[in-house]
Amino acid sequence: MFIPVKSGLLASLPVLLFLQSSVVAAPAQQSPVTKQSPLQQLTASAEQATVYTCSMHPHVRSTNPDDRCPICGMALIPVTVDATENHSDPFSGESARGMRLSARAEALLQPELTPVRRQQAEGSIALVGKLAADQSRLKTISAWTSGRIDKFYLNSSGVDVSAGQPMVEIFNPDLIVIQQELVQAKQLAAAKGSSLPADSTLAAARRRLRLLGVPATQIDSILQSENLQDTVTISAPVSGRVLDKLVNEGAYVSAGQPLFTVLELDKVWLELEAFEHQLAAISPGQPVSVELLALPGETFHTQVLLLEPEVDSNRRTVTVRALLDNPDGRLLPGMLARASLLDKEDDVLLIPASAVLHTGQRSLVYVQHPQQPTEFSGRQVTLGRRFADKYQVLSGLTEGELVVSKGAFRLDSELQIRGLPSMLSADGRSGDPHAQHGHPQTPAQKTEQQMATSAQDEDFSLSAAQQAAILEPYQQLYLALTEDDLASWQQGTEAFQQAVAGVNWPVGLQQQAAQLQRGAGHSHHINDLEQARQQYYQQVQALIALAEQGILAAGWYRAYCPMARDGEGASWLQRQATVLNPYFGPMMQGCGDIEQQYSDGGSHAH
Repeated sequence: MFIPVKSGLLASLPVLLFLQSSVVAAPAQQSPVTKQSPLQQLTASAEQATVYTCSMHPHVRSTNPDDRCPICGMALIPVTVDATENHSDPFSGESARGMRLSARAEALLQPELTPVRRQQAEGSIALVGKLAADQSRLKTISAWTSGRIDKFYLNSSGVDVSAGQPMVEIFNPDLIVIQQELVQAKQLAAAKGSSLPADSTLAAARRRLRLLGVPATQIDSILQSENLQDTVTISAPVSGRVLDKLVNEGAYVSAGQPLFTVLELDKVWLELEAFEHQLAAISPGQPVSVELLALPGETFHTQVLLLEPEVDSNRRTVTVRALLDNPDGRLLPGMLARASLLDKEDDVLLIPASAVLHTGQRSLVYVQHPQQPTEFSGRQVTLGRRFADKYQVLSGLTEGELVVSKGAFRLDSELQIRGLPSMLSADGRSGDPHAQHGHPQTPAQKTEQQMATSAQDEDFSLSAAQQAAILEPYQQLYLALTEDDLASWQQGTEAFQQAVAGVNWPVGLQQQAAQLQRGAGHSHHINDLEQARQQYYQQVQALIALAEQGILAAGWYRAYCPMARDGEGASWLQRQATVLNPYFGPMMQGCGDIEQQYSDGGSHAH
């Protein structure tokens, strides 16, 4: 049966006996004839009894081990109430966050400690962008002489040409006159022997023909055969691809008139979009690894060449440029690209990313007291860049201190349950929706927030038909996971990803689009619900980012369960107002809380 516990008594009892406060209050002096208070009676009666509680709702108590939590449906866990323990002693040291672990609590929590180290840091910066033509390699081929287009060797644009390849013949009657002068000058020089006037006339005729675009080899052929030609052949000066054919056969052109544009494709620009907060970690010469959606499985390597000198006022991004070698011409302007920039620093103060509890604008870590190994206190830190699974520390910690790298969340949760100062009760409360509802921001939620930020300046919307095409199959795959129905999930996922693929996503939302299509075409190969939920988790984070911007899911709800994904916590989207958890199946469908309802302009608190 469930034991009713008044709220006044509950505040005096420890909800979990994992921890004990650092300062022990003096035991109260009790007269043998003094009547016991209700609190003392309750404690005495439960001294040897094992009661059971819910780890998510600790005010639920029962003496029946087979009971389940009436709120979330979770199995209850045993808690042995010991009347000898101190139930009212908060931590009273210099740190308002301090907590001392008993030997039993330390054995149960098993906190992992990691020293703060100053060392070389290496990570990566993910950027998206596209390929673009190198304008310095765009050539215009013009007519050297006026005349009529007699013949095209290339009949269309889009074909490749090699340097020296004939492209067009132009008829010009003036060529006959100049060639006659050339032949006469040659004959005169041969008849009288070498003479200055004849040589000058011959050289002048050759020069005039060269100015009309007649190549030297063709001039030598005319001198040798004395056969006059009335056309001049214009050849490609470089190898490349013909982008535009600007005139038609039979047209009359004037000297200098453009005939073709040819793009040299031996190199192409890589244009990446970097947000302002990423610029400090990007510099010319930085190694870049590139993957193209058009060429899956291939990786190209280059270096940052330059950063554009201004920020785009609409996207709030700066274009980062690099050159890619393209010897076989497979890289085409306009192809979408994902790039990873190597981020490396030689001397950085680092802590594990798992040690940090994020509360919106603030970050908190728990530090072991140097003289009291079982005592831990919370400390606010200022973080810099993230390097893989580590954070740079700008202030708040010194080298050699030990931080809790595993178990910090459980430690802080116990403080919250006891009503002691915790990460949510410090000055400057978090503006993060999860924090306002009592949930510290997990790494997954931080990724979700960053994705929403990356899309906030994107002028983009989905039609009602497009939203329905995406959300209806999403509802099917989501409900399938709540019932452990793998076949229905596979069917819904395929329809969902087909709908996503049918949308022309802008560059600023390509990361979300790619995440929505994760595993596209392969869902029928997944035969394990755990894998299905992992893929669902990745997809729904991108969907939430779009919902935060008001792009879709107006009227839908965002729910959160801190127990999902092995205690990491996870959010999801649902149409109904009652929690229906997709991460545990029928076993714990009611576990979690509704945190947001989305309107046309984004989210608002529920």
